[in-house]
Amino acid sequence: MHPFHILHVDTDAAFATYVSTAATHASVTVTAVDTAAAALEYLADDDHSIDCLVTEYDLPESNGLELLERVRDAHAELPVVLFTAEGTERIVSDAISAGATDYLEKTGGTERYDLLLNRIEKFVDRHRSTQERDRVYQALASATEGVGLLGPDNRYIYVNDAYAAVYGYEPEDLIGTHWKHLYPADEIERFTDEILPALRHNGEWSGRSRGKRITGETFPEELSLTSLENGGHVCVVRDVSEQLAREQQFDTLADNLQGVVYRCGYDPDWPMQHVLGNVEEFLGYTAHSLETQRLLWNDVIHPEDREMVWETVREAVSRGETFQFTYRLKTRFGETKWVIDRGRGITDADGSVTALEGLITDITARKEHKRELEWKTKAMDEASMGIVIADPTEADMPITYVNEQFCELTGYDRGDALGRNCRFLQGPLTAESTVDTIRERLDNAEPVDVDILNYRRDGTPFWNNVQITPVFDDDGSVSYFVGFQTDVTARIEYERRIAVLHRILRHNIRNHLNVQLAQLEELLDSASSEEAVIENVRAPALSLLESSEKARRIESVLSSASFDPDTVPISSLLDQAYSSASLPEGGESVHVSREDGADPTVLAPPEVAVAFRELIENAVRHATDASPTVSITVETETTTVASDGRTAAVVVVRIEDTNPHIAEMDRTRLLGNDESPVHHGSGLGLWLVNWLVTMSGGMIEHEAMDGGGNRISVALLRPEPQRS
Repeated sequence: MHPFHILHVDTDAAFATYVSTAATHASVTVTAVDTAAAALEYLADDDHSIDCLVTEYDLPESNGLELLERVRDAHAELPVVLFTAEGTERIVSDAISAGATDYLEKTGGTERYDLLLNRIEKFVDRHRSTQERDRVYQALASATEGVGLLGPDNRYIYVNDAYAAVYGYEPEDLIGTHWKHLYPADEIERFTDEILPALRHNGEWSGRSRGKRITGETFPEELSLTSLENGGHVCVVRDVSEQLAREQQFDTLADNLQGVVYRCGYDPDWPMQHVLGNVEEFLGYTAHSLETQRLLWNDVIHPEDREMVWETVREAVSRGETFQFTYRLKTRFGETKWVIDRGRGITDADGSVTALEGLITDITARKEHKRELEWKTKAMDEASMGIVIADPTEADMPITYVNEQFCELTGYDRGDALGRNCRFLQGPLTAESTVDTIRERLDNAEPVDVDILNYRRDGTPFWNNVQITPVFDDDGSVSYFVGFQTDVTARIEYERRIAVLHRILRHNIRNHLNVQLAQLEELLDSASSEEAVIENVRAPALSLLESSEKARRIESVLSSASFDPDTVPISSLLDQAYSSASLPEGGESVHVSREDGADPTVLAPPEVAVAFRELIENAVRHATDASPTVSITVETETTTVASDGRTAAVVVVRIEDTNPHIAEMDRTRLLGNDESPVHHGSGLGLWLVNWLVTMSGGMIEHEAMDGGGNRISVALLRPEPQRS
């Protein structure tokens, strides 16, 4: 009799006493309680395990049927026997309906106890078999591998979810189906001729076969078969489609690998045990020479790197870490190649490192490319011109690189420039036509070569020669633009200076000499020496002399102007302008007032004082009143300085007169709205004002006031402008 444990619920302990004293039932344990409540409490304790419940019908405060119903709620499969003196048919019927395993009356002597124990043993064995079967099925159902059971007729009597899923079915679809349903015709023939005979002979078979899915598609599978005593067999199947694909990919990778996959002994000589890859093409040596250790890997390592290589590996392995480092190899032909070695130590059962496994990849081309890039980057970093690289594949074509010279040229740090579009260098006087030209050429992936007025970080302008070259990918797409920037302010201003003076000489001197020649012809033809004729000769000569003097003064300013910004009080510039101005007696008619009596500083070169002098002289010279009045006011403001909304703190000097409105041609020269504003001497002063103010980073405006008079406003940047 197998050991088992009985929970006996009865006020009469005779059965428990009998079992405990009978030598034939020593393997049986009986726990006796006298109430249903005590029985339920015992069953609820996880530390207690019983194989069968035996209960009397008549119990204190309850009965055996009520206990049975409570037990079935928590222990649906536990054997329960009603062993009672109450033997009515109704009780028997109710007991069976409530789920009792058996019913036995208390009649006769101890032989009834033996009968009860024999029945209990059968119930327990059957219960245990059912539990074991359920555990097996539960394990099979939850297995990740497909498991199926075939009966003697070669039809499936059980398959788990994984087994059915391999073929695209649900488990219930395969029950009762012949195994041939899951294989193509040629594979069925192989099973019949080869696999099943081997299974019958050896009791088992394992290998690869080819299954057929519900769609008709065939696939590689790994199959294991084991014979059962009843003539059926167990099938364990696994889809190896992805595994084979990975193996094929690995084989392809190994064939094309610029390096080797290896396993070697843990030894400074690196004795190779297995080598995979395009070894001969890579090194000139065969894999066989390495695997037979006629050639040691340490012999292939560059002599200068051998000690470093072993120490690096040894230290990583001693810490239980993987290793990754670069070193040099010497090929059979004497070439030096750079490799990167990624690997790990392999340990045996006692944890000792016995081997190394890893991947060695050829990075020679990468190293050379990196070295080339480093030289190119160094050349760009140290170039004497500003260099910018922008990415047209990103929105708004952001800057991805600037060199040091760009930073010196513009005053911006790298961090200020990277990620922005180059238009941040533009300002209020940047010509839109030049910007349009740049944009059009970039849109058409064409080179650019223009001179454009840009602004430094401190707000001062400079003429920038911008040359931009598109760089194309292999498919013809522009991958990036490279821009070269050079400060050509001196050249631009020299060219402008020559052009202005040339126009003066060509226009003014020619015109005045023509007038004088005409007058001299008249004098030759007439003996008259009238004063009017003489004056007609004298006036052009004086005008020519005045033009010459203006040209000399402008040449002096242009030659000495550096336009290096300086911090200077506005009063200093105005005092210098006033004291150097050629004014008639009564110059006290010029009045200067400052906001709250303040004396703000501006960021401008000293030469801008000449512009204020020209404006003061011009206002006095063109006055119609005998006592002209010129008013100068100074205020501080914040104004917009760029099309993108950037603002700056400025000092605004407003010069007001009561003269007639400035002629449109002169106004054009003052505001710089004409490409070639100066054609004769009378426009030199206004052209000079515009040029000095704009090259100082300032702005100039003109307003014709109601009722007569002009207001000219000159805005100059304050030091360290706060841009937003």
